[in-house]
Amino acid sequence: MKQKRPDIPNLPSIKLPVSSPTLLPPVPPPTPPTPPTPIQTTTKCDPCIPIDLCGNILIQDNLEKPVEIWSLGENVTAYATISVYNSESSTGPISIEVNSNNCHIITVLPGNTSSYTSQNIKSVTILQSGQTPIYLEGKYCIAGKIIDK
Repeated sequence: MKQKRPDIPNLPSIKLPVSSPTLLPPVPPPTPPTPPTPIQTTTKCDPCIPIDLCGNILIQDNLEKPVEIWSLGENVTAYATISVYNSESSTGPISIEVNSNNCHIITVLPGNTSSYTSQNIKSVTILQSGQTPIYLEGKYCIAGKIIDK
């Protein structure tokens, strides 16, 4: 390592007296943020009636006609999500018909789950299968709100 030469200073020269720094004016405290305006939701009925319905599906041998698992009366509809699980032990798909403004078919293969969300739902039905004999095992869940028509 190279030695420093004593005749060259390592620090800049400081001349005394050193003046004191200029004081800055005080900073005012920050103003708090304005709270957000709450989002207003409009519903057709107040309060809406919640739907929380779950059940099991077990069909053996033959399904001769559709099985309605849930329906509403004339003057009400629902905004809901329908979820269907088909067990791995089922021999075929489970087909569910959701009746609303349009008719929607949910087909769930064995070992899978499918969901469908819609408004104006009137009924949910298990459709008949073309296979015989058949073994269908699964679960369904309907969650949402019933609203005026």
